[in-house]
Amino acid sequence: MTTPQSRIADHVHSALDVVPQTPIIEPLRRAFAAHEGALADIENAFRTFTSAAPTPERARYFFHSWSLTNHSAMCVSGIGNRITLRLLDERNGIDKPRLTSALLALHRISDEDLGALGGTLHADLFYEMADLFCDGDAWMRRGFALDSARAFKDYKNRTGLRMPDLMFGLLSTVAHEVYTHGEVEFILPLFRGLVQQHFDIDEKQQRRRLAWISVHCGPTEREHFRHAVEAIDHYCAATHTDLGAYELEQLFGEYIENKAAVMRDLSRLMTTLN
Repeated sequence: MTTPQSRIADHVHSALDVVPQTPIIEPLRRAFAAHEGALADIENAFRTFTSAAPTPERARYFFHSWSLTNHSAMCVSGIGNRITLRLLDERNGIDKPRLTSALLALHRISDEDLGALGGTLHADLFYEMADLFCDGDAWMRRGFALDSARAFKDYKNRTGLRMPDLMFGLLSTVAHEVYTHGEVEFILPLFRGLVQQHFDIDEKQQRRRLAWISVHCGPTEREHFRHAVEAIDHYCAATHTDLGAYELEQLFGEYIENKAAVMRDLSRLMTTLN
């Protein structure tokens, strides 16, 4: 008898279990429990895509639209820029050492993504993966972006970079980091199986092509999540912000539903393309 594959939520909860308790942990648990249907739709989209060798056209829509849900380094850097502006604020009441600690925690999230530790830029790893399935880089054309994927990117940019209250950006970052931990852990065996079955490349090439997924597995995204939690703790202390003033479960659920909207549309589109 085979063991059922772990769901995204299982991996998310494993990450929540190892982070010190803060006011955001329980709302995250409730949000992921309340939106099980959305998570199931996301899982089904990945299962559908990896169930057979995708045509280049299907892959181009899939990878371009999926990529628009993964651009966290830009948002994290933008939030950091906004914090530096707060550090320049001469108004009384801001604890600048704690605000600096929030900024440092954010920078630790984007270190690997930006290649700041000497590794490969993660955008290049994603390109390597997409190139295998998409037969070149045509997938990067904006015409392959679904409307819901564009809407997701706008939502992330709005919460992280445009809303006057910076806390919304920090909360969105927490949701993104812990969700992404669950996603990459869930999809790695799916993509490995797809490549092994349908692509004539050796094991070294398989690892290279799927490195974008594998490098985010294990402790990587869990640590990103921990840093995001630390950033919120420091920011709240620095600015005397009360998390009780925010509808945390609702905000986290909004992230899940926006992500699910993209993946549902991709699932529907896959059935209409050659």
